[in-house]
Amino acid sequence: MTNLCCETTAREAFIRGFRVFFSTDATATSDIDLHEATLKNMAYGFAYFVDCHRLKQALTPKSNEN
Repeated sequence: MTNLCCETTAREAFIRGFRVFFSTDATATSDIDLHEATLKNMAYGFAYFVDCHRLKQALTPKSNEN
């Protein structure tokens, strides 16, 4: 759930010095207000937001088309 395990993990990683990338569309919770509140908390400085499309692009190896 976005507002429980996901937020806790992101905050713990941040506190330990990791750069946190938090997915805005790969997490969910029982209530949209809780989800949005967590995103607001994370945006305050704990994490960088990514969506699944952007994350896929970042993790897909670039081909050398020379």
